[in-house]
Amino acid sequence: MDSFCFVHQGSLLLVCIILLAITNLKSKIMVEQNLVTMHTFVIPMADGNDLLTVLVSVKNDTDLSFNRLFGDAADDKVVGFDTEYSLEPKFSRDLNAHVIEKIIALVKLCTKCRCILFRLDKENIHFVHLLKKLSALLANRDIVFVGVRKRDDLAKLRNDYGLEISNFVELSELVVSVLGGPVLGTYGARELASYLRFFEILNPETRPFLLIIWLDNSLNREQIMCAVTDTYAAYKIGKKLLEDRSWKWLH
Repeated sequence: MDSFCFVHQGSLLLVCIILLAITNLKSKIMVEQNLVTMHTFVIPMADGNDLLTVLVSVKNDTDLSFNRLFGDAADDKVVGFDTEYSLEPKFSRDLNAHVIEKIIALVKLCTKCRCILFRLDKENIHFVHLLKKLSALLANRDIVFVGVRKRDDLAKLRNDYGLEISNFVELSELVVSVLGGPVLGTYGARELASYLRFFEILNPETRPFLLIIWLDNSLNREQIMCAVTDTYAAYKIGKKLLEDRSWKWLH
């Protein structure tokens, strides 16, 4: 009888282990299926790194993307920050006037292995949810957000969307502080990345998408690469300069 109970209990334990394994496998499959349904791209960077890039548009994309970005940031503490603008018609009482407004349409965040592109589309039914998630992420003081010449963009995000970054480092100021040479403060992200020899600067003709409609659902791979490059450059620059600054203080 005792041996029967032992075998019976052992069988139940084995069944529980198998069921748990099946549940975990199903969860993993669901996550992978979610990734497939997103607007995902694997974008090769000039330094040889392949960047998993997600263009966020719906609620499930937002939640999963934030979780993964938080995971990266928890390890690295540095996130590259950038924006893209679109031109939108603006209401005017003068019916004959054609008023165009420049708005921030895309917020871009990059870590060492992924880039998340958040479209600030007020017509999207998930816009409020995305804005809350993005606001919570940007307010996290444990993460250092880094960008190149982004002061005006920060003010516009605050005024237009109520978004504010709690821990932001302006790299055009930091590079002058760490390396000297005021002219470095006038460089854009790609120029600065080239100067620091992260990757070669792209020729002007390789960035022909200056008037992209970033809220359009038909963005192609080349346009996504255009959006990602500056943000990844900001991440690389910020990572190096923050490390150099720490070394400088210690010595």
